Amino acid sequence: MLLDVKDLVKQTKVLKLLYVEDNQSVREQTKKFLKGFFSDIVVGINGQDGLDKFNREEFDLIITDLNMPIMSGIEMLKEIRKLNTYIPCIIMSAHDNPNYFLQTIQLGIDGYILKPLKIDSFTTLMRKISDNIIAKKENLCYTKKLEEVVKEKTKELASKLYYDDLTGLRNRYSLIEEISVDDNSWIPVVIMIDIDSLKTYNELYGIQTGNDILKQCANELKKLVKGKKIEVYRLTSDEFVLFEKSYNLDISLYKNIVSSIFKLFSKNKLYIKSIEDSLEISLTIGMAFGNSNSIEKASSALHKAKNDETKFVIYTEENNIKEQLQNTLYWKNEIKNAIEKDNIVPYFHPIVDRNQKIVKYESLMRLKQYDIYGIEKIISPINFLEISLHTKQYDDLSYIMLEKTIKSVIDKDISVSINLDYRDIYNKQLLKMLKKNIEEFYKVNKNSSNKIILEILENHEIKDYKAFTEQILELQNLGADIAIDDFGSGYSNLSHIMGISPEYLKIDGSLIKDIVTNKKSRKIVQGLVQLAKNLGIKTIAEFVANKSIFDVTYELGVDQFQGYYFAEPMKLEDITNKKELFLL
Repeated sequence: MLLDVKDLVKQTKVLKLLYVEDNQSVREQTKKFLKGFFSDIVVGINGQDGLDKFNREEFDLIITDLNMPIMSGIEMLKEIRKLNTYIPCIIMSAHDNPNYFLQTIQLGIDGYILKPLKIDSFTTLMRKISDNIIAKKENLCYTKKLEEVVKEKTKELASKLYYDDLTGLRNRYSLIEEISVDDNSWIPVVIMIDIDSLKTYNELYGIQTGNDILKQCANELKKLVKGKKIEVYRLTSDEFVLFEKSYNLDISLYKNIVSSIFKLFSKNKLYIKSIEDSLEISLTIGMAFGNSNSIEKASSALHKAKNDETKFVIYTEENNIKEQLQNTLYWKNEIKNAIEKDNIVPYFHPIVDRNQKIVKYESLMRLKQYDIYGIEKIISPINFLEISLHTKQYDDLSYIMLEKTIKSVIDKDISVSINLDYRDIYNKQLLKMLKKNIEEFYKVNKNSSNKIILEILENHEIKDYKAFTEQILELQNLGADIAIDDFGSGYSNLSHIMGISPEYLKIDGSLIKDIVTNKKSRKIVQGLVQLAKNLGIKTIAEFVANKSIFDVTYELGVDQFQGYYFAEPMKLEDITNKKELFLL
């Protein structure tokens, strides 16, 4: 027992104690006893005095009496718990009233010792408490050391993230961060330079020669802008950028810089040590100005220069409109061709529960293309769906997808979630087909729990909510469950949602994808989940791309999850067993 006390004292001597007692004789007597265990003791003569001292200093432990003038021990601890939930607190009192025990339990008190103080009961309690305190201190120390290591590693990673290993130049991430600074006092100027023949040199002489060319180009560009407020970046394998914050835009100045670049590389061949020869380098350049999407605009200008077989283009809105029109015409023809050849197909993305078991699949539109060699390519709707609205092809695409999805899964023993846009609700022909197929689905699946879930995007463009809601209720009466898609994205009228009475709220992906690092997103999602639980509605988190996102959303109480952490969208024939998870 003596050895145990000695070991205990070694632990307690490094702890700082706040001791609160109003009775002077008891205080002095007890303090003498406590000095055998603690080197640093701060004394409070009542609850208010103890609270004031707690606010001024940091402590490892509190020992306090209950009944004291001005402020009681209970009242003091209530205030302290608002400031610090975890600090160990011990009650030392002559009273053993059960009411006191109940109040102290509610406050999370770590121990209760009756006066007069007995060494056995004190050492037994302190052994447990001091072990916990020391463990926390050691953990804190370890955490601080770990944070220092992480800080150093973060510096290393930042260097790799923002600088190009080959040339030592700042890279695309660095350029994006520089341009994204919210400052209207200057205008971004982006000159994008492409090495025309780098791929050919790589094939002829090898990658090392290509790398030598890139390093030489980087050095020549740095020499060219030396003394100017222009930064050189390496954007991709064969692209460099000259970037300047212009406070007084003079386009002729930058045209002269472009002319200097062409003169430099046309008059001077680059000596490449790896092949012991000099090479003539050909360039194509695109340039853009302005605070909005200047990198993309410079890239567009560069692309136009290559297409027009010219050496230099400055971005203009006219160029951009022409490119958009060409893109629209291309996809209009591709959509028409896909519809005629039955190449609009549903892919299925698993949705899992909290046990990571698949409970249903979301049907996603895909367009099949074939290259000149007959190799199949699967195209996401992000490339063509918005264009289909302008080309009046959206209704055909939506009709095909909805009908194909339900008919393809009707006998597959799975539940399926289907996207339904507000435009579809006003399409009488599509709605008639949808209702017919939902009825057929439930006839075939009448003895199973399989469901059709309609994911509806609530939208400010819905003009007649009464008619909209009536149609949704009809679909619900046929057996379909309703999910509100992209909930929390910025437009969500709760009264409209309650009129629909959905079974699911699908939390907007923009809140989920950065939830690990964005405290604001986390708080919003926490609020949405709590709201849904109060209303008896299940929540679904999409864009769950990794374990960290899954862990956070799981902890927040989300019911179901969807994302590439679990599986990619797949063909129907690839779904072999809905109980098994297709992990990547």
